[in-house]
Amino acid sequence: MAATPYVSAAAFRAHPTYLDTEGLNLASDDPDAQTAELTNLLLAASDWCDSELDQPLGAHLYTQRERVFCGSDGQLKFHSDHGPVIQVTELGYGYTPTALTTLTDPTVWVEQDTNIVFSFATNGTVAWSGSLQFGTPGLGGDMFVQSTVVAGHVATVLDDDASDGDSTLTVLDPTGITPGARYRIWEPGVEENVVVDPAWTPPTPSTIPMPTAVSLLQPLRHAHTAGSDFSGMPADLRKAVVLHTVSQLLRPDTTAEDEYPDNATSSTRSDDSRTRGMGLLKEARRTLASYARVR
Repeated sequence: MAATPYVSAAAFRAHPTYLDTEGLNLASDDPDAQTAELTNLLLAASDWCDSELDQPLGAHLYTQRERVFCGSDGQLKFHSDHGPVIQVTELGYGYTPTALTTLTDPTVWVEQDTNIVFSFATNGTVAWSGSLQFGTPGLGGDMFVQSTVVAGHVATVLDDDASDGDSTLTVLDPTGITPGARYRIWEPGVEENVVVDPAWTPPTPSTIPMPTAVSLLQPLRHAHTAGSDFSGMPADLRKAVVLHTVSQLLRPDTTAEDEYPDNATSSTRSDDSRTRGMGLLKEARRTLASYARVR
């Protein structure tokens, strides 16, 4: 489950949904409580998108284990179940799963976002912890392979305020952020694209990421507030999160057998004449279909 929603509450409210999101928590008049409840809905929508595609959309570490045929050309070719692959952080190989030779940050070629090619020749002479071999290990035979990759799309938030003209900003989760890559700060009214300094050194990917300062190639054009989206996720994926959240706000009657009652009314909809949310779910699923996981 995503630690933060793929779309922030502020970014959601900037969408032309025409919905009232200030009465979601009936037990409190505190605006912060309403924002917290909307954030919960957006987090659930983000989790729904992950479930639809059977993989997290946000950048994450993923380890898979499989048997792979090594060709006579000395290359291991395998498919990552999660994508798009941003980085291969570790690769282990061997004739038995209990005696793998492990390389950190190996040189690989990634095709079509998920197909990985590892060449023994490109990676030079490597230590071999399996049985005695002559020549390149594994030529023309099956090998056990364990790979750890960073996959998905960068989807984090600013961990601190940033001023216009700053050349550094701090993000809550640096996973997947790549030197020289372009990202977008989705803060309503002051959105802007930023490019990470090619000389910036990202931290080692971790399952417990820490807030990290990211150097930019050019200074910020606008000031930004903590909690604003810092994202490399395609806009249509973000829209799928918005559509699911809207559909839930349009679904007021949870006691009826009908999943989306035709004649229900809801305070969240104000004067909105729409009566169903199922069409929004179908549109979200159509959007997600082009990103479907390929095994």
